[in-house]
Amino acid sequence: MNALRNILVILLAVLCQITSAQITGEVNVLDRDVFYVNYIPLSSTNDFEYQRLSSKLGMPPIYIKKLSLYNTVGIDMHSFNYQNNLSLIHTSNLERFYNINYSLFSNYKLSNKWSLNALGNFFINSNLEDELSGDDFNFNGNIYVERTFLRKNGGYFLVGLGAAYMTLNGSTNLTPMVHVKARLNEHWSFVVGLPNTYVKWDINKNHSLKVLGELNDFSANINTMPELNNANKTVFTTASVGLEYNYWISSFLGVMLRGNYPVWDNYELRNSDNDAIYKFDSGFNQPIISIGVKFNPLRNLQNGLNPF
Repeated sequence: MNALRNILVILLAVLCQITSAQITGEVNVLDRDVFYVNYIPLSSTNDFEYQRLSSKLGMPPIYIKKLSLYNTVGIDMHSFNYQNNLSLIHTSNLERFYNINYSLFSNYKLSNKWSLNALGNFFINSNLEDELSGDDFNFNGNIYVERTFLRKNGGYFLVGLGAAYMTLNGSTNLTPMVHVKARLNEHWSFVVGLPNTYVKWDINKNHSLKVLGELNDFSANINTMPELNNANKTVFTTASVGLEYNYWISSFLGVMLRGNYPVWDNYELRNSDNDAIYKFDSGFNQPIISIGVKFNPLRNLQNGLNPF
């Protein structure tokens, strides 16, 4: 059963954008923001209310001849408010979970058309209710080669192939990685692959729309869990489809509004064998709304008809 569940989540991820997984945020995208803060207000199920606050900050890139290095730090905070009718006696240690992360992305130009790319993501996932242990520290990453195809009338395709070491729905696996990124013209672009998939319409310099899949996924160590001695990990996954609107106040400062409709969800407490000890009712009663602020002085270059 666990193997079937993991296969299902990986298949969902191929069609989704992972916004809060162990490989976090914007990985294979054409319009990566330098800084953003995203917030999900209260969304409810029959067992709990959920909120999320996420933030990322990219450092200035480092260029060493053909090698480019990109450093990013971020934090995600997941908050839960549980209903009083739950059979769990104590939920105080399950109310807030954190993902504190640092990632290093490297791009090495093999030629004008080929590049070798690697991403390493180091993170702490925990409720931070006690001293940190080895189970709180984790690593994910990927490595892939990418080929550039230029279009005759402007625009380009980027095709990547490689492997990802990724944690999804509480299980860490080595997964094949394939993506296609394309800028068709000044208005249309798309990405298909793992972990990002979307179609974007740049209406004009101030307005854009995205149709996307989204996989909100995290697993975190529980430092203390007195009433369920065998439970030492929480796993939360929601797969949804959505529409995102961006309004750019200036060439580099924008605001975001996103609405997602959940199509699959799972929230469990698990033991060290990754078996479910307690399963919550995780079916959201309404669409999930996100709002955000973003800063990106590189946006005009990213939206150009030549690869950036």
